[in-house]
Amino acid sequence: MSYNDNKENELTLNYSFKSYFSAATSFYKFEDIIEATLPRASLLAKRWNNEDSQGNVYLGVGYGLEKSFNESKGVGLAQIDADWESRKYYVAASYAQFFRQDSDFVKREDIKQGKVRAGFAPYLAEYNDLNTWFIAQFKKQDNEDIEVTQFVRLFYRNVLIELGTTLGGGGALNFMAHY
Repeated sequence: MSYNDNKENELTLNYSFKSYFSAATSFYKFEDIIEATLPRASLLAKRWNNEDSQGNVYLGVGYGLEKSFNESKGVGLAQIDADWESRKYYVAASYAQFFRQDSDFVKREDIKQGKVRAGFAPYLAEYNDLNTWFIAQFKKQDNEDIEVTQFVRLFYRNVLIELGTTLGGGGALNFMAHY
């Protein structure tokens, strides 16, 4: 999967060993300041299967290397994600924190990021049909203002593409494929 906007890029290769446990390698780039590569693990902590909807809570951790200020240092990641969706409505929230290692010369502030998303499907489609969603995302990172992005999500079988634009005019492109 890949998440991309004007300030941040994430590319993750994920393998699910069980329906509740996966391992991944993620590459992150925050503007032109930080690049990090982290092996990570995710656990499905709780799932609710209702008659016409599903909810999930995921926990994730990782540790790897960050390149910044012409140095490579350790960086840890802790993340929690929660979502609920029916065939018509979708809500999600996530919080991630990157624990950055200082050096003798540079104090590296941790990166904290929260996201809240809400969306709806303008029509109901079957799995083998093109599913379309309209989603609003609110993202807060550290001391920056809240960034609002509007997305159109296109989901066909095992491929998901999200095309978006921020209210400030920046672009966003997210992509995911399940095999």
